[in-house]
Amino acid sequence: MMYFFRTLFISIIVSASLVSNCYAGGWTPVMESTSLTPRMIVAVDKGNQKLHLLVHKSPLHAEATLTCATGKTAGDKEVEGDKKTPEGVYFTKRKRTDLDDFKLYGDLAFPLDFPNPVDRIKGKTGYGIWIHGRGKQLVAMDTQGCVALNNSDINFIDSKIHPGTPVVIGESVSWENATGKQTAESAELKSLVNKWATDWSNKDAGFFDAYSSKLFSKSEGKSFKFFKKRKKRIFSKTSWIDVSIFNLNALPGPDYWVTWFDQYYRSGHLSSSTAKRLYWQKIDGNWKIVGREYSPASRSFKDEYLESKKNSVLTFLDEWRLSWLSANLDKYSKMYDSKVRQGNMRGIRKVKEHKEAIWKKRKPLTLEFSKVRLKENSGGLEVDFNQAYSDISGYSDFGRKKLVIRPVNGKWLIIDEQWSRR
Repeated sequence: MMYFFRTLFISIIVSASLVSNCYAGGWTPVMESTSLTPRMIVAVDKGNQKLHLLVHKSPLHAEATLTCATGKTAGDKEVEGDKKTPEGVYFTKRKRTDLDDFKLYGDLAFPLDFPNPVDRIKGKTGYGIWIHGRGKQLVAMDTQGCVALNNSDINFIDSKIHPGTPVVIGESVSWENATGKQTAESAELKSLVNKWATDWSNKDAGFFDAYSSKLFSKSEGKSFKFFKKRKKRIFSKTSWIDVSIFNLNALPGPDYWVTWFDQYYRSGHLSSSTAKRLYWQKIDGNWKIVGREYSPASRSFKDEYLESKKNSVLTFLDEWRLSWLSANLDKYSKMYDSKVRQGNMRGIRKVKEHKEAIWKKRKPLTLEFSKVRLKENSGGLEVDFNQAYSDISGYSDFGRKKLVIRPVNGKWLIIDEQWSRR
């Protein structure tokens, strides 16, 4: 009997030692509440063998804390089979219920995207890192590298998370005593993501400058030259590109940041919604994109895209209206594409000649627009509205105007203009 208690006592000490050793030399993130912090974060604390569901409300707090089990070997995962749980920022991919070993995995699992692009840059190997249930007693540090939960707990979080939920795994995880550094860095990355999208839309060289060619090549497994050549070929074949970003989020990893968002891409007849992640590292003091990941969008972002364009289109229409009212031929003509079609006329030269002849005889007096509507068009955007016009001679008309405008360097140009009387 004394031998039994002595053995049990030693076993408890060894188990406690294994858990406490998780802290040694690992990543110990302190989560901060920033404007880009997502609504929900799964945070795994390996040292305490706890999984927290963090909710980004005022302030960032744990909605639930659950006991978990991580890898049998302490430390960050490096190679396949080392029985370590990776440390960093990961994302759930899908839900699996087709599990063939109830004792090990329970009846539910959420695979993670290990290795992520930064892991690949570092040469880390392995696969099959999941958050899953357990059909037997949960024991601390008892997995092959996954994060295991009691079956009742995995079923509880099933209603809380979805494909693409961020999972932060560290030797310890905290969300108190924030320094404010993450707030500043997330604001910088927000600006960089928006610039990246703008440069892409404008087919600007700055788009390629956003990447670390060396590290991006490592994470992609292909040369950056191949990526750049392919993009340039697309740029040369398309008259316009428009990239919009929605629902931007960001979190810091051990030596990187990951930004993720819903992307709406348009060019010609193509419109597509995609969920995208960009991984950033600081190279010589500047943030550079070192990797990327894609996943299917949860839905189409067409409506959000059209809504996001309203203000810029209305501003453009007002500038166009004022240039028309003032009979300013120079300003007016600069708002058109050189190959514009206006009624039966083709080309900006003919449009200018026509307007100049009219304005010499009778200057515009009033011009009002109403009931403006937007929709997608292979040329860019189709804008139609009611137009009421009069000039100083007493002439007036009322009709429906339809413009097709395309994006050019953050502005709009009219490529087609048609009017019908009402």
